[in-house]
Amino acid sequence: MIKDEQLTLFPLMERAKNVKTKSIPKNVTLKRGQLWCPYCSNVVIFVKDKRLNVKRCPFCGISDNDFWVKKVNEI
Repeated sequence: MIKDEQLTLFPLMERAKNVKTKSIPKNVTLKRGQLWCPYCSNVVIFVKDKRLNVKRCPFCGISDNDFWVKKVNEI
């Protein structure tokens, strides 16, 4: 007997990344051009991705258009 199962694409989709810090720590000062990455919990300079025309974190690859990046950095 052949069992017909419905195909699902959910295992193939990328999962949402977890935000580690939802605010910039008080002891951190940002210089010009630096942003706080809430996913890496680190001060970084976002690098321009020429293919997608956005700035990305060099460590985790999150875009500066991400909700939490904008919210934490008040962009």
